Order: sequence, then structure tokens, then C-alpha cells
Amino acid sequence: MEKEVVEKRVDIDYILGCGAADYSDGDIIVLDKIGAMTMEDTVHLDMAIMMYLVKGRLQGDINGKTYEAKEGDLIVCLPNYYLSNYLMSPDIESKIVGLSYSALQKNMQVNKDMFALLSYLTKNPVIHLNSERRELIVKYYDIVSHKISHPHGYFHKEIMHSIFVCFFSELFATIAPDVEYVDNGASVKQANLIFSRFMEMLIDNNGKVHSVKRYAEALCITPKYLSFVSKSVSGKTALELIHKYTVETIVRYLKHSNLSIKEISEMLDFPNLSFFGKFTKSHLGVSPTEFRRTQSIKHK
Repeated sequence: MEKEVVEKRVDIDYILGCGAADYSDGDIIVLDKIGAMTMEDTVHLDMAIMMYLVKGRLQGDINGKTYEAKEGDLIVCLPNYYLSNYLMSPDIESKIVGLSYSALQKNMQVNKDMFALLSYLTKNPVIHLNSERRELIVKYYDIVSHKISHPHGYFHKEIMHSIFVCFFSELFATIAPDVEYVDNGASVKQANLIFSRFMEMLIDNNGKVHSVKRYAEALCITPKYLSFVSKSVSGKTALELIHKYTVETIVRYLKHSNLSIKEISEMLDFPNLSFFGKFTKSHLGVSPTEFRRTQSIKHK
């Protein structure tokens, strides 16, 4: 009998409840000198995590794709990522920092350049650092460790937040040369705010196949303007982004859950099974049943 896959939502409160944190102020969490651990459940992140491998190797699935990381690599996982099937070498040592979704929003201005950087990270969650960048990352962790051991100074929380803003900026500076930027001339502040809210709604709806019109009405704008904003900021139309989230969710449920095809269709608000089947086949090339069957064969 196939083992049921359990999905576990992980945020800062969950980690605090496990007693694994060295520091947390509600928005930031630090886990220092983390060794090998088992992770049988599928983890759904409700926070951002950066994991620096001090020693050892790691392999795991991030959003359904397998990645490998080694000593000196940095793994970056953003909110709404799914982690599963992790294997760690016995000698692994890592340092982990996490930011709540609200802290990420407060400290990052969503514009076309930032979206390009975040889009790059979704496709490249494992960053291979050169020796200079490794030394810099270690220095940031040393500063964080010092602040953790001296927690009662003035403006402690503000200093910690500033350190992590710098930390993320260094990360973006590392990947910036490899990022393709989209420049369609729409950098208006209002457009950035609309797009940011649109992305929040996509994440909150967890892959439901809602129409562009429905999102536009919730944002009090026209579908045409929402598509213009989306294309200007991200290079993709609103419909393309909606379908992207829906397809990723379908793949996750078909691969990592025991839900029936009918249950998945209903959870994602498809009007009927026929429409769900046609949608899946148009994006994955096969029917939902065939996709699940081929995935089962691969994992035997």
C-alpha cells in the first residue's frame, strides 16, 4: 500500500514550537549549527529561508524538481515553496535564517527588477558561491551570532532587521549578473502596488483557476489594465501567471497526494472534470491520470 504523503505548513511559529531556534523576534528566525535531520513530510513554506551549507551535501525536491547542494552553497526558498524527499550526508552542518512573509514584504519593494531577481531564484534556488562570497556570507553570520549573544542592546531588533536587508542585498548582488531583466517602461508606483497585491492573491488562492476578470474586480481595475500591469512588471500576462500557479499546484497534488482526480479538480475550482482534463493535457501534454501513472512508475 502506498504511503500517504503528509503536507506540513512551516512558518516561524512552527519552528519556535519545535524548540530549534537560536533567535527569533517574530519576523526573523536563526538556526545555527544545524546537523543532519530527517524530513519525511512534504513541507509547505509560509516564510522565506536561506540555508548556508558549512559542510556536507544535501539533495532534495523544491517545488517538485530535484536539486543538489554542497559545502559553500546557499539554498534560498521563498514563501509558498514545497520541499520534499530530502537526503543529507551524515556530516552536514548548516546555518539557517528565515524571514516571515510580512517581513519580506516590508523590506522589499516589488518592482520589475525585483521580480526578475525573485523569478531567477524560483528557477535557481541553489546558489553556488565563489570563495569571496562565501567569506562574506560567513562574516554576516558571525555578526548575527554576535548580536544573538548580546541581545539586550539598544535598537537590537532594528539592527537585526538591517543586517538581513544587507544579507538579501548581497544575495541579489551575487545573482544579478545572471538575471535577465524585462524593461517594458512601466515602473509606476501604482502598477507595482497592483502587481504586488495580485501576486499575494495568487499565492493565497493556492492554484485555483480563477479568471483574470475575477482578480481584476477584486483589485477594482479592468482585466485589460491588470494584464498590462502584469506584462509590464513581470513579462508575463495575468492569465499566464494564473495558469502557472494552477499547473504547479496540479503537478504537486498529482505527484505528492492521494487525492482523487475529481477531488483535485474541485479543490482548484474547475467547473467539471472534462475541463480539468483538457486544461491539464494542454499544459502537461497528458491527462491527469496518465501523468500520475508515469510519476508512480518513475518512483518504483
